[in-house]
Amino acid sequence: MIWGSPKSYACLPARQVLGTMSAILLLVVFFALPALSMSTSPQESFSFVVFGDNQGNDRVFNKIIDSINHDPYISFAVHVGDMVDSPTEKEYQHFLGLIKRLNVKMFPTMGNHDAVYGGDKRFNKYFGRVYYSFDHKNSHFIVMDNSLKNSFGKKQFDWLITDLEKNKKVNTFVFFHKPLYDPSGIFLDYIMSSRETAEKLMDVFKTYHVKYVFFGHIHGYARSVRAGTTYILSGGAGGPLHLPPALGGFYHYVKITVKGDKIKSEVIKIDAQER
Repeated sequence: MIWGSPKSYACLPARQVLGTMSAILLLVVFFALPALSMSTSPQESFSFVVFGDNQGNDRVFNKIIDSINHDPYISFAVHVGDMVDSPTEKEYQHFLGLIKRLNVKMFPTMGNHDAVYGGDKRFNKYFGRVYYSFDHKNSHFIVMDNSLKNSFGKKQFDWLITDLEKNKKVNTFVFFHKPLYDPSGIFLDYIMSSRETAEKLMDVFKTYHVKYVFFGHIHGYARSVRAGTTYILSGGAGGPLHLPPALGGFYHYVKITVKGDKIKSEVIKIDAQER
């Protein structure tokens, strides 16, 4: 008898035919489940944005906020530092007023302009810890502090390793203020103070398969890949631009879209002209 042929079913009682068909259906579902589980579920898909270095330029920063607020797919924002130009109480309060307009939660990174002259105490007061991590869906996010010359030491390095060891998420993203290196290739010395520590960090990110690292400090946009990790400079939220226009010297923010283990980055340019 040929398995499953119409002629063979005609010779069987109705109850046996139904039982055989049910078994076939169960087999089909069983073998289809692995393929279904490998597809990206809606729960694994999301977008977030990254920006930094607005430094009191409300005109550009408000345009960034407006643009983000008009995008219904953004889950949250990460600021890579230099939220204020001078870390006075007045400027911190002013910045807090600006981000009240933002429709999504913002995770802050402390920049050198935020930290100098005791500004780090105001950062602690309004935002809490200067280095921390959080999870969102299938991804892990780590915010570090290298805002000042001696900010990043052994204690923070050890905390980072412990955090990465515990992490079981599919994607990992890390945020600093100062670059570990300059992906634009122009401001080679305008980076994290300790070159040795920066190299160690990049080795760590390779070892732990960190997908993306973001930073600001250099005012403009640049992107490069080292040892499988994508490094993005996003310092274009309003501060005076450092890079030439053709090499990333424009106001912008970066939108990241995550679909399972696939990640897409998009640069959203901001028109700085008055209207």
